[in-house]
Amino acid sequence: MATSGARVGATVGLAFGPAGSAIGGIAGAVFGGLAGGVAGGEAGAALGAKLDETYLDNLECLDCGHRFRLDSE
Repeated sequence: MATSGARVGATVGLAFGPAGSAIGGIAGAVFGGLAGGVAGGEAGAALGAKLDETYLDNLECLDCGHRFRLDSE
């Protein structure tokens, strides 16, 4: 995403000359990287939650912090 953002930023900044292209490319890369990081973080959190529910199913006591698992039977 950062590469795509850099290309778009450089293209838009080109209207303002060489300096605009450079600044636009850097700004586009930063915003593209942030968007990619957010998307990756959300996907990772969803995958982690699903793995925890499906395979781990660990519970934690709110009083003492002990972790345990309930048998399904």
